[in-house]
Amino acid sequence: MIHRIIYWFRNDLRLHDNEAFFSATQIAQEVVPVYVFDPRQFEKTKFGFRRAGALRAQFLLESVLDLRIRLREKGGDLLIRVGEPEKIIAQLAEEFSAQYIYTSKEIAPDETSVETSLSKNIKVMNVDIKLFWMTTLGSAIDLPFSIAKLPIDFPEFHEKMKAGLKVKSVLPEPEKVNLPQEYEAGIIPSLPMLSIDPFEINTDQKSSGSLQKGGETAGLAKLEEFIEENIKAGKALTSSEPVIDYELSTWLSLGCLSPRYIYTALLPYLDKNDEAEIVIRDLLKRDFANWTLLRHGSRLFKPGGIRHEINKRWLNELPIFEKWTRAETENEEVNRAIKKLISTGYLTTSERELASDYLTNELGINWTWGAMFFESFLIDYNVSGNWVRWNTVAGVGSI
Repeated sequence: MIHRIIYWFRNDLRLHDNEAFFSATQIAQEVVPVYVFDPRQFEKTKFGFRRAGALRAQFLLESVLDLRIRLREKGGDLLIRVGEPEKIIAQLAEEFSAQYIYTSKEIAPDETSVETSLSKNIKVMNVDIKLFWMTTLGSAIDLPFSIAKLPIDFPEFHEKMKAGLKVKSVLPEPEKVNLPQEYEAGIIPSLPMLSIDPFEINTDQKSSGSLQKGGETAGLAKLEEFIEENIKAGKALTSSEPVIDYELSTWLSLGCLSPRYIYTALLPYLDKNDEAEIVIRDLLKRDFANWTLLRHGSRLFKPGGIRHEINKRWLNELPIFEKWTRAETENEEVNRAIKKLISTGYLTTSERELASDYLTNELGINWTWGAMFFESFLIDYNVSGNWVRWNTVAGVGSI
């Protein structure tokens, strides 16, 4: 049996159906769970707004706190650090004489760059890193085709997946988490400690309790409420994209909810309820966005998009873009959507498409700027989902 594993939590802030963390607890005598707040995620962009804004940061803080509480209930704890994960995780591996680092696998360029740097930092320490893919319903090897032959659009992907969808059983929470005797837990930072002014959050929204609460506990409660009030009740869903429009995406974004867990919870209703099938179809659409990012990589983030439309020109007119970000356009519906996004961190799918279509197709502004703005303010921000949607609206995508 392995003596000690460092477990690095990333976008998998949960204990239920967490294959990587469950595996670590089953194979090691001691597991050191760690979360690292990376200040680079909260830096300001060239436009003045942050990569991850105050609402996203607050939701993250709540989610990490909930995870720490749940780990303590299992006899463990969550070590909190602030800094560059590729350096801090390597230092902890050396400090605790760990044999392995276990963590979730990411596919976006920034995250994979951190993974590569960490691998280099631990190479001389005789420590191995093991990465687990946990973002989608299944892994790449479960697909009925290779990533290189990913269908060009979602309808074709959905047709192929329906016939051979493979979803493994969900994993239980570990019964107990064993930590080394000596460790420094560290404090969960406040917004000011991340260089974020708390007043960036709308005080009226905060005091009214209308902002969603982060964490696995709240995410599981939201899923149960959704199933009770809609699926069990036989109520017709009002959206073809319920994952976003019923706000399950909020907790999926940080892995507070497992997509596989949602799928399993819906299975008993599939034969009697078409609405359950709509949710599963939408989960597959989320999967398709992830596989699209894996297939096309950095092209997803360039103005030419997935299609490599180098002849399509976009305006880089900052004053026009800033009017859009300040909700001062000539379109009042768009203005209402932007104001809602800034104050609540949430938009429905139709509001997202309205605002993005106006910026790109009416104003002709560089669509990547709008995608960056959504990245800052959407609490349910997901790299692949956000950038694939903007690719599509701008006419440079594949869906």
